[in-house]
Amino acid sequence: MKLCSLCNTKFTDGVQCASCKKVLDFGCANISESGWRKLGADRRAQWRCASCKLSSPVASALPAQAEATDSAASLETILREIRDMKRQLTSLPTLVEEIRLIKDEISELKAACDISRNKVEEFNTRLLEVEAELAKTKHELTAQEQRSRLNNVEIKGIPLKKGENLFSLVDAIGRKIDYVFPKSQINYISRVPMYNSNEKLIIVSFLNRYIKEDFIAAARSTRNLSTTDLGLLGAPQRVFVNDHLSADSKKLLTNVKNLAKEKHYEYVWVKHGKIHVRKNNTSKAFVIVRPNDLNKVA
Repeated sequence: MKLCSLCNTKFTDGVQCASCKKVLDFGCANISESGWRKLGADRRAQWRCASCKLSSPVASALPAQAEATDSAASLETILREIRDMKRQLTSLPTLVEEIRLIKDEISELKAACDISRNKVEEFNTRLLEVEAELAKTKHELTAQEQRSRLNNVEIKGIPLKKGENLFSLVDAIGRKIDYVFPKSQINYISRVPMYNSNEKLIIVSFLNRYIKEDFIAAARSTRNLSTTDLGLLGAPQRVFVNDHLSADSKKLLTNVKNLAKEKHYEYVWVKHGKIHVRKNNTSKAFVIVRPNDLNKVA
């Protein structure tokens, strides 16, 4: 730490007069730190304070020379910075052109995105229309399949036995339920496998739909019809006589029964191949045709 000879202020870096050997801070020496550094070692060794310069014949020339040196150094710095800026700006036209190209590409990309979005919206609209058409077609096919079974009766619960006579079994059911009809009213009769079961149902197709409906009504009015009532040996089993439903209709019927139980509906039945629902004795019955109709069961 040094003490300035003029202001008695402590400083760490300053100048020293080559003549009187006094040490001064930069402020008292009337020179900037950068100007002092640019003087070089030889010139710094010859530097003299203001008092010593006044006593020298060339005192009037030296301050001007130092000031010129500071000005020249400052001008060189400015020129160097201007050259650097000019060098950096040489690439500006190219950069501007690149930005213009990027903007053009972004505009083209935006236009392409707009076209793609419109196409996607059109596709979604078309897809919804196709889905609606498919749902309508599926419903029509399901309804048509069910209509093809309107003359059919499904008999469940009679065990399959080798050499059985299906006409005799149906005739035995007719006698038990007190509804006998001519054998000639049967179009065909056969066993068909049940889904996910080893049991086989008996399907009876009638020529006359009214006979079919009366046959089912008579069977339902007979409580607890069993294999024993038909003269079959072995452990007694319940026998069920119902409309012959398609796979989709059976699935829908199961869903209706489950929902009706949850909503405390008392009646669910099938008539003419259609599912009917009624909440209680005082309410009106309605028909469930498709899955969306389940919303009616409220």
